[in-house]
Amino acid sequence: MKESFFVALLHNTAILLAFAMLYENFWLKDERNKSIATKILTGLIIGAIGILLMYTPWLMILGILFDTRSVMLSVAGLFFGGIPTIVAMIITVTVRFIIGGEGQWMGIAVILVSGLIGLLWRKYRPDWKTKKYFQELLAMGVIVHITMSLCVVFLPIDRMLPTLKVIAFPLIIIYSPATMLLGLILLQQYKNAQNRFAQLRLIESERRLAQILESGNIASLALNTDGTIRYCNDYLLKITGYAFNEIRGKNWFKIFMVDNKRTAMFQQFSESIYNNKINGNFDNIILSKTGKKIYVSWYYTLLFSNVNEVTGIAYIGVDITKNKLYEKQLSEKNETYKLMNEKLLEAKEKAEESDRLKTVFLQNISHEIRTPMNGILGFLDLLNDDHLLEKDKKAYIEVVNKSGNRLLSTINDVIEISRIESCQISLSISAVNINETMAYLHQFFKKQADAKKLKLILSEATPSVELIIKTDRSMLEGILMNLIKNAIKFTTEGSIEFGYYLENKNLIFYVKDTGCGIPADRHDAIFERFVQSDISMTRAHEGSGLGLAIVKSYIELLNGKVWLVSEINKGSTFYFNIPYVKQA
Repeated sequence: MKESFFVALLHNTAILLAFAMLYENFWLKDERNKSIATKILTGLIIGAIGILLMYTPWLMILGILFDTRSVMLSVAGLFFGGIPTIVAMIITVTVRFIIGGEGQWMGIAVILVSGLIGLLWRKYRPDWKTKKYFQELLAMGVIVHITMSLCVVFLPIDRMLPTLKVIAFPLIIIYSPATMLLGLILLQQYKNAQNRFAQLRLIESERRLAQILESGNIASLALNTDGTIRYCNDYLLKITGYAFNEIRGKNWFKIFMVDNKRTAMFQQFSESIYNNKINGNFDNIILSKTGKKIYVSWYYTLLFSNVNEVTGIAYIGVDITKNKLYEKQLSEKNETYKLMNEKLLEAKEKAEESDRLKTVFLQNISHEIRTPMNGILGFLDLLNDDHLLEKDKKAYIEVVNKSGNRLLSTINDVIEISRIESCQISLSISAVNINETMAYLHQFFKKQADAKKLKLILSEATPSVELIIKTDRSMLEGILMNLIKNAIKFTTEGSIEFGYYLENKNLIFYVKDTGCGIPADRHDAIFERFVQSDISMTRAHEGSGLGLAIVKSYIELLNGKVWLVSEINKGSTFYFNIPYVKQA
């Protein structure tokens, strides 16, 4: 009996090791993405192992055979989860029922409770792998085999107590540690697999990073502590025109830095090494092999040895030469606008020959120039963002160009104001796309409205139709810009809505605000030169009072008329019409 016991125990041990090999070589390869079919197949294999265990039992008490299926099934529930364990339980229960014998129902109960305890432990102790897993596994083994001991209630009454006396001690003393040991074997396999997967992911990440650095427009560089070049990628060689053999081991600062920056840059580099500290990002100029200046934005980090000593600095850089050229071009345009302003001042001095023209000219400079100039300067400031997308840059440059064109147009308008007085102003009739004009005005004033937390609404009457008419573009835009600008100026909360609609043979435009409103007795006066709706507003709101007078003059020149509907503290709506002359 002893010989049979040890032989069976060895057989059971070998079979459990095969069970452990199943977990390592089959289950762990892609545990999270196992299909239902794979899980069922795994359950069939575990069930087959359980059958092998049942057919290599040992006799512990006359008529009662034992094996280690309880150890295997509880550990299977813990590591393999629901479907494989349930399938294995069904198979082993079926076989145990076929085997029969006095211990039939006890054997079936042992199968069910051991597998179930393993599954419950997996569900309600999900963090057991990361905490005190020795104690967790041992505790589960003890509970499983105490429960197994209690399964003697399924034996005939006369066999219950004798069996319990014989099996209780071995089950708890031998089977519980055996459960723990098998669990530890599978847990170690799990940890080894996770380490392998982590190592593979790290290798793949390093490979992808290397590909990005080699194939993307990113320069990478590694320097030793003395400033000599340890490594650089192909992109850096491409933009500088060097071969790596020409610069390897040579001082980076002597080759690539401009003369007046070399000392300062090397000092910054040395301080980072000495202080073991990174100061952040920086931009600088490097020289190509031909002496061409290349602007690069760098990010850098320290390199350390295994003993935590600084061995150099690694840099990643982006070529921003094109960005700098854009900035330069925009700066040159700004200088051009400054020259225009100077010419405008010269025109002012000439206009001083007439007192009335002098007053109109001076008042209109701040009124008509400020808005497009703010647009130009505002979008130039946005273009300084190094991380701006290319499509956004183009859009901003387009706005700057439009504002510049509007500025030039405004200069002509200022001159034409003086001609209004002498009836020398002339019309410039051309085809005007109304929808495009309204969309441009919405984009132009949106930033001003947003700054005051106002909602700017463009309500087109025919948004899907290209409405093209013959009129004076500059005058039409000047009218609408003055009305929208005034609406924003005199509205502190709410919204400004503008749009147009057709009525008979007239095109009617409107600008509606939720501002302070205009008293009824001032509706006519506000269209006179240098007059606002309320004298007390002069200090609270900037403006010469010329805007609505210009609006009225322009509208009359276009053979139209202007009127308004307004109520104090509820807002105003300005209307004007012009003849609808459709472009042929």
